[in-house]
Order: sequence, then structure tokens, then C-alpha cells
Amino acid sequence: MNETSGEADGDGGGLARAEIAYGIPLYLYLPLLAVVLAAVYTGDLPDDMVGATAFLLVVAGITVFVGDRLPIWRTWFGGGLVLCLVLGLVINYYALIPADAYASIDTFLTEGSNMLDWFIAALIAGSILSMPRSYLVRALPIYAPSVLGGLGFAAVFAYAAGTLLGYGGIQSLLIVLIPVFGGGMGAGGIPLSEIYASGTGTGFDQMFSIIAPAIILGNMVGILFAAIAHRIGTLRPSLSGDGIVMPEGKWKPADGIETPDVDLTEDTIVMGWTIAVGLLVLGYLLENLIPIHPFAIMILLAIGIKVAGVFPERLEEGAGHFYDFMIAGFVGPLLLAIGMSLIDIDVLVETLDPTYFAIVILTVLGGALGAATVGYLFGMYPIEASLCGGLCMVNMGGSGDVATLAAAERMELMAFAQMSSRIGGAMMLLVGQTAVSLWGAFLV
Repeated sequence: MNETSGEADGDGGGLARAEIAYGIPLYLYLPLLAVVLAAVYTGDLPDDMVGATAFLLVVAGITVFVGDRLPIWRTWFGGGLVLCLVLGLVINYYALIPADAYASIDTFLTEGSNMLDWFIAALIAGSILSMPRSYLVRALPIYAPSVLGGLGFAAVFAYAAGTLLGYGGIQSLLIVLIPVFGGGMGAGGIPLSEIYASGTGTGFDQMFSIIAPAIILGNMVGILFAAIAHRIGTLRPSLSGDGIVMPEGKWKPADGIETPDVDLTEDTIVMGWTIAVGLLVLGYLLENLIPIHPFAIMILLAIGIKVAGVFPERLEEGAGHFYDFMIAGFVGPLLLAIGMSLIDIDVLVETLDPTYFAIVILTVLGGALGAATVGYLFGMYPIEASLCGGLCMVNMGGSGDVATLAAAERMELMAFAQMSSRIGGAMMLLVGQTAVSLWGAFLV
């Protein structure tokens, strides 16, 4: 976001000349904010991508500026980026903007412009294609155990918590663990509700109302834990790889890695843009043949291209440059939009029963600790293992991955996060099918 609290050169104008976002000083930024808000509340905000991006960019910029300067919030709760998510929730819950402006932003994020998928595609392509080949090849085999470790610990925590708190151990596994680890609402909650309904002979609506709260609450708890994990990594640097999943000694060749000499230009950014959307479209095509999410297919395609050395280095680095562009401009705005459109705060408010809340928290904690512990045993940094193998298993798919990694300030882990939420989420549907066949009576 390029936020900085520094002063402009020359007269030392202090806060008045502080850069709020994108290099724009406060004395210019505040009038720009006023213009956008005036358009929102007079009904003159364009009902298209122009209006949506104007609102999201300008509001997110000032929000990140403020959030990064709130002492306790900045230190423990994710700073300005997570504040964007919270502001989005508040705007949605209290209906702080007119319905037509809200609809423009909702359409821009998902079913209309589908900015969220565009953003995730950029991060997947850029993070995989621009990472050293030896790192990718050696990281993948040690990544899966951390996911399984997180799931195993979470199952123990969920069962124990449910039993000790009188909720029921099996109920906790069915109603909390499996939905929370199921890959989100669309790819996890909806098909899982259908599986549960079929296995118990009850209605879809009944099953969905039972498991949806756990998905939403688990997502929010995971984001909070991600911010805390980042802070722990700051206090204990030995536990963190700062976005690298394992120490260099485990993957870096003895003679080092030659850094490609590719200048950042307009051409390289557009080059990366083209590669990212092209791979995602190929994922959509292959979805007809391979029954997994297009993002999972895209990850496999990008890994194959990288390992085989199909693209010249200039194209790979172009994908990395597009990734950097998206990180600089769109993380805060997307989190604001996600809070406004994709998280139902009413459900959270309705399910804040202390026992239920405690079980969800302990389940998510078990996932983070299990992934960190097993990941460490296999040579990963514990912070990165907990994020990718644990916390990105408990969030709401793509939007949850963005929010979780933003809170942890490790967006470069998007490829690993998507492996967890997409491939891991699909695996949990199979677990849910088996579980309901054994314990379906506990759901009715």
C-alpha cells in the first residue's frame, strides 16, 4: 500500500504532508476521500468498476494509514489491513452506505468483475513462477505432513473440548471440525450440507444452519491467530522464515542461485497479468476433466511449468512483477470488500455461545499448533507451517486465504495457502462423507 508516516522533503510539513497511500500526501488525499464519499451518499458513484475501485482504494488507503498507527491493534491484531476487514464488517452490519453503492462493490468483488479470483490468480502464478525451482521442489514434500498434523491436533482438541464442556465429542467433530476445515462456504459448507442432509435424511437448510456458524467463526478466529502468529514471529525470529517455509540450508544449492536480471517495466507487469489469467482460464477448461477446483488445477499447472522450465526466466519474473503490483494496490481494498460482502456478521453475533465459541477457538488453535509442530519436525519454520498447514485450512477459501495471509504479512505464501484450502478442503468432504455414515445420528 506504500503507507508511510514520513514528512515531505522541504518545509517539514509533518502530518499534513504524510503519505497516506500510493504516495499521495494527506492534504491531497482528504479532498479525494471527500469527493468519493460525496458521490456515494448522493447516489452519483458510478455503478461499475470505476465506482467500486474508487470507493475501495480511497477508503482502504486511509484505513490502513490509521490502523498501522494504533499501538495495540498494530502490534497484535494485524494493523491496517485487518482494520480494513473490520471496517467492512461494520459498514455491512450497520448499513453505512446506500444499497446501490454496496451492490456495485459486491458485484465487483465476486460475480460481476470477480476481482477476488483475479487477485488470487495473480498471487498463485507470481508466487510459484518467481520462486527458486529448488525451493519449490524441496518444499512440497514436507508441506503435506504439516497439513495432516494440523488436522490431527485439531481433531483431538475438538473432541476433548466438546467432551469436557458437555457439547459432545462426536458433535464437535461433525459440527465444528469438519466444516471449519472444509475449505470455506461455497466449496465446503454447501456441498458438506448436502452430504450431511443426504446421510441423515434431513433438509439441506437445517444442516446448513448448523454448520455455517462454525465456518464463519473459524475464519475470523483464524485471521486473529494469524496476526498473533506474525507478532510471535517478530518476537522470536528463529521461529519464522518471513514468508519462506523452510531454512535456506535445506533447499538452496551450495553454489547459490543466480538472480534473473529482469527489469520491472510496464511490459513485464502486463506479461505477468497475461500469464496469470491464461493459467486460470486453462484451469476452468480442465475442470471439466479433473473434478477439483480450478485454482487447484492452476497450482498444479504452475508447478509443472516451473519444475519443467517451460517458460523463459523473463516470463517467470514477469509473473512475479504482476504479483508485486497486486500486493501493492489491492490487498487493503479487497479486505474491505470481503468484510462488506462475504462475511455474515449476523451469524457471528447469533452464535456467540461461550461453549460453542470455546470449541471453535480450541479447534483452530489445535490446527495451528499441530501444523507448527509437525512442520517443524519435517524442517519447516513453525510460523509458516502454522499459517499454511493450519490456519489456511480453517478459513473461507480464497477470501479467507487473502485475509489470513494479510494479517500475517505473508502474502507470498498464497500458493501453499490455496493448496490447503482447495485441495485440503476437497479432502475434508470425503472425511465428512465417511463421518456422517458412521455418526449421522449425532446430527439429528
